[in-house]
Amino acid sequence: MATEGYGGNNPTPSSIGFSEFCEKLEKNEVVEPENKKSSLDLNKSLDYWKSRLNGGDYSLSALDSQLLDIIKKAYNLGMVNKDNMLLRNEAINAYKNSI
Repeated sequence: MATEGYGGNNPTPSSIGFSEFCEKLEKNEVVEPENKKSSLDLNKSLDYWKSRLNGGDYSLSALDSQLLDIIKKAYNLGMVNKDNMLLRNEAINAYKNSI
């Protein structure tokens, strides 16, 4: 979900940092309202992540279930774009500056 890689020669991480991600989750802070998904789209995305976690098996471990809950919360807070990637730092900062 999160790609902490770097784009080209740009030293800026290409996605939200872990500490910022945790902070947003803890505060239940909606980052980008337009990224929030409908229930149907959210369920499709969660099914995708569930299949990635369990490799097609029908059951999830307790740890996988906790991870899926975190992913669901990130979607509900608009932290994940249409490509299932966490928002870039620039988008989050632009949003912060707009309020």
